[in-house]
Amino acid sequence: MHRKFVIPFLLIFSLALFACSLSISTAPKALPTDTMIIPAVVTATPVTPMDTATNTPSSTTAPTATVATATASPAPSVTLTPTPTKTVAPLPNPTTNYYVDDRSTPSQVIVSLYNAINRKEYLRAYNYWRDPATTLGSFNSYANGYQDTASVSLVFGQITGDAGMSQVYYTIPVILKATARNGTHTNYAACYVVHETSPDVYGAPPFAPMGIESGSATIANIKASDASILSTACNGIPSGPMQVPVTGESLSIDKSNFLDNRSGPIETVSSFLNALNRKQYVRAYSYYQNPATYPGAYGPYAAGYADTDVITATFGTVQSEGAAGSLYYKVPLALHVLTTTSTKQTFVGCYTLRLSQPAVQGIPPFQPMGIVAGKFQQMNNSVNVTALLPTACK
Repeated sequence: MHRKFVIPFLLIFSLALFACSLSISTAPKALPTDTMIIPAVVTATPVTPMDTATNTPSSTTAPTATVATATASPAPSVTLTPTPTKTVAPLPNPTTNYYVDDRSTPSQVIVSLYNAINRKEYLRAYNYWRDPATTLGSFNSYANGYQDTASVSLVFGQITGDAGMSQVYYTIPVILKATARNGTHTNYAACYVVHETSPDVYGAPPFAPMGIESGSATIANIKASDASILSTACNGIPSGPMQVPVTGESLSIDKSNFLDNRSGPIETVSSFLNALNRKQYVRAYSYYQNPATYPGAYGPYAAGYADTDVITATFGTVQSEGAAGSLYYKVPLALHVLTTTSTKQTFVGCYTLRLSQPAVQGIPPFQPMGIVAGKFQQMNNSVNVTALLPTACK
């Protein structure tokens, strides 16, 4: 059943953060000009952690996210405690050590929000709200409200969901454990409502990802137990019948999984391929940074995947380079395609992705990491793709 409410989001302490520094020594290379759209399910080789923002790191570390048969860059999440009647598995905090931009699950939306705040990437934080201008006010006022806080860690309670008419509303109780620049610690009992429209119902761009509908926060007794704070954090806010786990997501691109993660180049390409495997073509199209330029109009783009059934992929080693406030990534990969007529096809090539430094983006809307170019060549199905990946982006 549809429910929506707007609750003023009040935090006595403004949240700010420790920044992560980034240095990139390589010079930018020319982007590929020859492009070919390739459909794509996935396996991946390890890639180094993506520490892309411009701020100094804090002290907490995070686990490595996993893909079908490989690993991707670490994606930190959050700490959890059980509510009085529910138990939840522990996750790490939204540390500044890693860049987290993940909308795969409702808990990861909140983790990404506070990862952005902890890294002083306030425009990115603002962008996790579905209608920030209405809910939060102007971006400048929102950003200025976080100047006195050093960091925030999270403790989740039991998330519930209420679904109906292709919409899902998630109610998320969470403790915000804020540390001010002067060392003062304050706990807040917070409650967020995260909204998702099913990606399957989109027939044309633009695509709207999972985002925060509303939120509230009040100061909690610093000596109170986490369980007691969480038990009342969402009082007065409707909860749905679904119980939703507070966990990170798998990087599998199989259609049985849902992946919407732009934390790194492997994550972004995997999310794109996952959308294709789930036939969510508007969502797939949204992973291109300037889709009207590349790959072109949406109609022909979506029609090009009509004969594609299942895609698996093998990733090579990601190359990164930076210039003029932007980060570029070249992602070599082999795509193994099974068509609707059970024909097998193999492609080897490279996607180029771009991320404008999040900390220097100052005018809404925030532009996340996206695909800007791609070049692929069809190969014999018996070819050793692993041997071709080291030169796929040259």
